[in-house]
Amino acid sequence: MSPSAAKYLPAFGQGTTWRSALIPPGLALLAGIIVSIIVSALLTSMGDFTSLAENTGFNTDGISYALPFVLLAMSLFGSAVFRFSVQAGDMGQASGSLFASGAPLLITIIVIGVLWWFTKRSELKSPSPNRGVTWIRIGITTLSMALVLLLLELIFAARFSITDSGGVADLEFSAVTVRSFFLPLLVIFVTSICARIAGHFKGSEAIGAPFLRWLVPSVLVTWTHLVVTTLALSVVAIFLIPLSFDMPWQTIPAIFINVGLILTMLVHFGGVSASAQGDMMGYDSGGFSESLTIFSREAPGQLWIGLLAVVAAVLAATLVATVTRRPYWTVVGEDKQQWTAAWKLPLAFCAVWGLLSVLAVPLRVHLEGSAAAASMLDAFGTARAGVGPLAWSFLIFALWGAVIEVLSRTLGPRLVLTVPALAKFFAGRAVHPHWGQALSMSEPHHPLIHPDAVTGRGSGAGVGAAGVAAGGAGAGSATYSSDPRSDSPAHAEPGAYPPAGAPYPMSAPPTGADSGAGSPPPPGTAPAKPFDKKKATLVGVISGSAILAIVAALIVVTQVNGHMFGPEATVEKYFSELSDGDAEDALKMADVDVPSEQRQLLANDILGAAKALPKDVTVEDAEINGNSATVSATYDVGGSKSTTSFSLHKAGKKALFFDDWKLQAPELFYLSVETPGLSKVKVNGIDIDTVDSGLALPAFPGMYSIGLAEETDLVSADEIETRAFFANDADMEGYEPALLAAQPTDAFRTEVNKQVKTLIDSCAKKTVAQPDGCPFGSYSAESYDATNIKWSISSYPTANVGDSSGEGYFDPEDSTGPNGGPAWPISTETTGEAFVTGKYDSFFDESDTFDDTVTFSVDGTAEIVDGKVVINIEGDPYGF
Repeated sequence: MSPSAAKYLPAFGQGTTWRSALIPPGLALLAGIIVSIIVSALLTSMGDFTSLAENTGFNTDGISYALPFVLLAMSLFGSAVFRFSVQAGDMGQASGSLFASGAPLLITIIVIGVLWWFTKRSELKSPSPNRGVTWIRIGITTLSMALVLLLLELIFAARFSITDSGGVADLEFSAVTVRSFFLPLLVIFVTSICARIAGHFKGSEAIGAPFLRWLVPSVLVTWTHLVVTTLALSVVAIFLIPLSFDMPWQTIPAIFINVGLILTMLVHFGGVSASAQGDMMGYDSGGFSESLTIFSREAPGQLWIGLLAVVAAVLAATLVATVTRRPYWTVVGEDKQQWTAAWKLPLAFCAVWGLLSVLAVPLRVHLEGSAAAASMLDAFGTARAGVGPLAWSFLIFALWGAVIEVLSRTLGPRLVLTVPALAKFFAGRAVHPHWGQALSMSEPHHPLIHPDAVTGRGSGAGVGAAGVAAGGAGAGSATYSSDPRSDSPAHAEPGAYPPAGAPYPMSAPPTGADSGAGSPPPPGTAPAKPFDKKKATLVGVISGSAILAIVAALIVVTQVNGHMFGPEATVEKYFSELSDGDAEDALKMADVDVPSEQRQLLANDILGAAKALPKDVTVEDAEINGNSATVSATYDVGGSKSTTSFSLHKAGKKALFFDDWKLQAPELFYLSVETPGLSKVKVNGIDIDTVDSGLALPAFPGMYSIGLAEETDLVSADEIETRAFFANDADMEGYEPALLAAQPTDAFRTEVNKQVKTLIDSCAKKTVAQPDGCPFGSYSAESYDATNIKWSISSYPTANVGDSSGEGYFDPEDSTGPNGGPAWPISTETTGEAFVTGKYDSFFDESDTFDDTVTFSVDGTAEIVDGKVVINIEGDPYGF
């Protein structure tokens, strides 16, 4: 055995090493299981989940049993899988898998946080004596937690079968995937390294990576910015989720931090995308891909309020970035490295947000199945859906890192000295040696050496001992020590640490007149001074007032946008125009798909004269889906109510802040009225031409009056009233057109009988057996070939105008006379009688006298032409 290997065996065999390596992951798993069970209980209490068992026959109890461990695996960026295999008798066999990935960040924060905290505390209590033991502890923690998690996933996977009608379905719901082992393994490994570095008195030297100390300041600044914005916007998401999405409150614990992270990306001018392809379990995705940024037309205006969180985060990150680097006034001469390291912070922002974009933000669902499964499930063999960040979003955060870098090198020092308590709160003890005394920082015992404390930058200013104990992703609390027993920690023997609890040797702290800056300022440079308190107070009050004013303005804008420019407000305004009888403005809001020749009723003079217009309008809350919305409204027209759904789409913005919702063309009700015998009627007092003795034109909701176009002595009709609504199946079902029954007057009937008598008298003057155009004739006279024929009228028939029901109308196809005017049928009420005489040649060529009596009736139409009655009598050749 080599001496180097023998050196690690005693430490490896100590109980301290095992306790330090196993207790933190055990506590992290316990905390994760407890939180996962709580979240699972909330999710399975939803009505949609319980209805799954009723509709599909799935064993939801088994799924509930496995769900906590699925969530635990996904919290470490693993994935879930639902596998199925169906044997359906004659239909054959089908199989497939549904994979889902997406970290529930609440559980993620708790599991990683507990692991980091207790690993750090364990290392503080019993530091590793050398690098080998540190790596042994990291390895034990990583492998034990990853293997136990995998074992739990295997044990608590939900496996069950369903048998129905001779078919068998084998189902499995678990988190046992390749991703669910290797990604948690990597996360646990990185977390353990960061925690050991944070807890050990030698910091990154404990793992043999002293170069990591250069990462700490940049990572800490990035971490501060991330925590401030995500925390603020996650709190906002708690209230935003149930208000903006149709989701039960039980889902909030599982997704509110995820939503807060997405909001953080949006308010930093990044973006997210949603995409789907293929049919998934019978739900047609339509194959879409959409992107959303704060500048998108469909983005809610409230997102701009999130810029306040960005300002707060930039301020906090600027304070941290300032106090983690050496002040410019402690450098002799010109600081040539002033901007040479400016790339570190943008790179840190880019790297951290890039990792979050890959691991924390995306939500993916992937369905794969056999051809038989695709046929049985009415889905494609492969389908995908997901939400994720736009590819360039992490580059935007690099620009924010550059902004913070510039602010920290310009306004940062004066800002820190103006609000030292705030800087101390955000930076903790992770400060540069020269800032320690200025901020009245205490001296903890386990430093992670600050890079400048090792390299001793600057020649004229003493560099105090300082360090940064990494927190989260390698950043945490920095400490200072003034033990003069050694000049530099770089002189320590590699692989061997000082005894536990002993201060790590560093250089002496700076001395000088300006103790607040750590050392006297070099010639030609002046230390930073805090802003004038009075001016700072004034600026603070003005800034605070401005922020409050902006918040108030945005709140007002949001309320105004919702109440005056929302889809509900658009529908209310539309009904307001209709209630005022303003058809033209209603058409401007939502034009209708009606030809111009059919728009006679869509006019102000028609709608405004209606006896009843829509009132008592009740508009329900809109159902908004992206740029589309559906609003249901109930309204009253003359005592009858109707409910209609309106579709709207977002057309952009009004005055920069307000949504512009456009109402899509509603389907209008067709006002249908039968008008037999009439070519023109009055609708609400306006003359409207009829077509085929009828009226069928689209109309806005209202009570319409229909009557005769002209009042004459010949025709009369009672005015009718009919309602119109927006067209829907309920209103159209069983609908019967109204009837405007125009009846002949007594004067009309008297005139018709007068003209009938005149016609009969003229026919009686004719000397033929069958007079043309006459209602009578003699068959006998025609058969005898009679001559010298003379007609006389014994009695005249009485004509009736209109049908036998007395309604005064008949088939609309026959309601127009030969001259194009409105016509009514003429029928016989009492028959007439005619007597005919003549001579004919007998069998013996003798001339005999002939006579015959004929009973006849009159049939035809009575037509109104230019205000006069014109009759048209059908001739009956044989008097029948």
